[in-house]
Formats: sequence, structure tokens, C-alpha cells
Amino acid sequence: MKKEKDNKIQKQNVGNAGEYYVASRLSALNFVATLTLGRAEKYDILALSSSGRLVKLSIKATQLQNINSFPLSEKDEVGQADDFYYVFVKLNGFETEPDFWVIPSKVVCPLIRDAHKKWGATLGKNDRPHGISNLRRLPLVVKGQDEKYYPKEWEKEIGQYYKNLKQLL
Repeated sequence: MKKEKDNKIQKQNVGNAGEYYVASRLSALNFVATLTLGRAEKYDILALSSSGRLVKLSIKATQLQNINSFPLSEKDEVGQADDFYYVFVKLNGFETEPDFWVIPSKVVCPLIRDAHKKWGATLGKNDRPHGISNLRRLPLVVKGQDEKYYPKEWEKEIGQYYKNLKQLL
């Protein structure tokens, strides 16, 4: 009998599952979607709509069901563009239909940059300054300490991006 950790899906496979899922959804909307297979530093999918619009997508996927935020890094604070989007995919343990949010980079980049700046300017445990961290987070739910760092209406705003692939057309 295998142990639970032996059944854990490798991180790379979770990422691949997220990318293929998004590509399939785009294909259903008549996009030509190509996975970059790691050959484009910031983009996981390049997609061309039937009207000729090219969009670049960075896919962030998790198999977990009960997460409140997606991890990002310092490099995600920069590089925003009109044709660049992040897609945050919750694969829900592969037990139910995935949830996903398609958010323009022009929203994600400044949001996490500003939140991290606020985080760095506040004191952490035992009233000590926060250390240096490359970790950034995009919250799905804003609660507790996050209320200091993210806009008050973020939870309401993120709703407009839920399964919203049509904004890419």
C-alpha cells in the first residue's frame, strides 16, 4: 500500500495540467492556443483569437481546493502589458470542475507590488521589521493581516475575472 505522499502529484504535472486546461478552454472559444513548454520566460501560453488578437498568458495552478491565495514572485511585479494576462487555476484536487480567474497583468503587477511594499513597511512578529522576501501573493480572499495590504474591494473586484475568458477576445 502506497503512502499518501507517494500519490502526491508532482508540481510540474500540476502546472502542466493547469496549462492544458486553460488551452482547452481557449480552443473551445476558437483561439489557436500554443503552450510555450518553458521556452518563453514569462509566458506559458500564446493564444490567437479568431479576430487576430494575440494574448500572452502566465498560468498559476494548484491542485488544492482550500487555498486563499496564489504565490507569485518578485519578477511578477513588473512586465505588465495590454496583451499579457495571468490565469490562476484551482484544479480542486481533480475531483470537481476547476475554478479559474483571468486577470490582466495591469491589475496583478501593481497590486502585488503595492501590497508587498506595504508589507515591508509594517512590523512583523515581536514588532520586528519584515525580512527580505521574494514571495508575493495574490489573494482570492482578503482577511486578517491581508486587510492591511490589499484594497478593501479586492474580493468584489476579483469576481469580474472569474472564468472570464471572453475578455481575451
